[in-house]
Amino acid sequence: MSEVEAKAVQVLKGIRLTEKTAFLAEAKNVYAFDVPLTATKPEIKAAVELAFGVRVVRVNTQTRVGQPRRFKMQYSYTRDKKQALVKLHEEDRISLY
Repeated sequence: MSEVEAKAVQVLKGIRLTEKTAFLAEAKNVYAFDVPLTATKPEIKAAVELAFGVRVVRVNTQTRVGQPRRFKMQYSYTRDKKQALVKLHEEDRISLY
């Protein structure tokens, strides 16, 4: 495994499957992935193209800040999350099922 392929494996944590992302995949050819907080848009684009063999048109990212949680008298926060919305070329698809 080359260094580029190893980096691609580390960038994509997993695909996010919800009703909303399934609708986006069918209607607009946009797929959602969980990525590390340090991942950049060019790294995400390269990782998706390498992993699935598709052409990426655009990458949008969202950073979700952790929410406060309380357990008895202690307060803490959930972890921050980053999500990437990847739009593919019209002719390309990713098989989710």
